[in-house]
Amino acid sequence: MNKKQMIKEQKKLKAQRKEVETLFKDDKDVFKVFKIALGVLLFIGLVYVGINIMNGNWKIFTKNNKPTTEIDSKMLIAGTMFNKEEGEYLVLAYDMQDSKQTFYAALVSNYSSTPNLYLLDLSSGFNTNFIADKTVISNDLSKLKFGGATLLLIKGDKITKSYTTENDIVNYFTKK
Repeated sequence: MNKKQMIKEQKKLKAQRKEVETLFKDDKDVFKVFKIALGVLLFIGLVYVGINIMNGNWKIFTKNNKPTTEIDSKMLIAGTMFNKEEGEYLVLAYDMQDSKQTFYAALVSNYSSTPNLYLLDLSSGFNTNFIADKTVISNDLSKLKFGGATLLLIKGDKITKSYTTENDIVNYFTKK
């Protein structure tokens, strides 16, 4: 190769190098734009969070946060049905996911007499061991089964009366 050809080759290499540099420079520019966009979004998010905390919409830093669920003291689990300290009380067991649940809820809402009334949700996973096709009334928890809505009068850790049909349950509540 002669000197002229070498100079031409060097010029070509410099031109190619400049092209490669501009390509990488463009990639760096794209990355910079991405960083700026991410920074702007992060800033907007922080401003949004700050405004909501300042306005009191989000009470993150308070110690008086209330629990999200409330425990109903009138709800029972079948396994603890006989553990009440009261002398005499009622237990109404029915499927609270059933179509008749509003009917039983209305009966319960009108009841305000003694003995105290407790509810047992047959649709709860805690009570699946006590569900059967036919109701079996027993003071022994291992033999007790609910086949549908049942009203139990419990006195001294023993079932003294039971009502297993809808009519009997309604009659009991309407007499009171």
